[in-house]
Amino acid sequence: MRTRRVVLSLLIALAFAVPAAAQSDDARVSLNAAVGPSFGNVGTTFSTIADLDVKINDRTALVGEFGIMPRAPFRDAAEIAAPVADSADARVNAYHWNGNLKVRPFEVRRFAPYVTGGIGSFTSDTIVNDVMIGPTRFEDRRTATNFATNVGAGVNYQINDWVGVGADYRTFFVHRDESTPRVHRVSTGLTFSLK
Repeated sequence: MRTRRVVLSLLIALAFAVPAAAQSDDARVSLNAAVGPSFGNVGTTFSTIADLDVKINDRTALVGEFGIMPRAPFRDAAEIAAPVADSADARVNAYHWNGNLKVRPFEVRRFAPYVTGGIGSFTSDTIVNDVMIGPTRFEDRRTATNFATNVGAGVNYQINDWVGVGADYRTFFVHRDESTPRVHRVSTGLTFSLK
């Protein structure tokens, strides 16, 4: 019985100590994630974005970002996808890695708009065919990775210190040898932050 009381006391202390430590407004580094629907010229998918922000000052941060736009239909993403002969059932997974500069010109209470731009890479992974043989899945894939730049803007509304809702518009310029296709993406959903 005594052990339960000690464990319960420690859990209560931990529950109150973690929020106090995580609520520092002076945090120079923060880890953020966003999940929700994504709409754009590569189809409507469920997207996930994760980034690491390093504050330069109160309004500016350097951001390392990774994002996924999975399972877009090939007909919608053909401009960025690796070419394939039979595209009837093909799906395209798109990934981007970039380093951005993010500027928040102002903040009103918990409402924070921003503009961003940067450089990185954009990968399109086309799944041409997948077959299950017993418990094993075999996939025929074509992958294309290219240098990319991006610009965009968004807004985030913090519900509390860790959870918010947001929207992000981004245009990726995928630089290839002979062309520069653009990927326009609007993503919305929940945002999560650790500071």
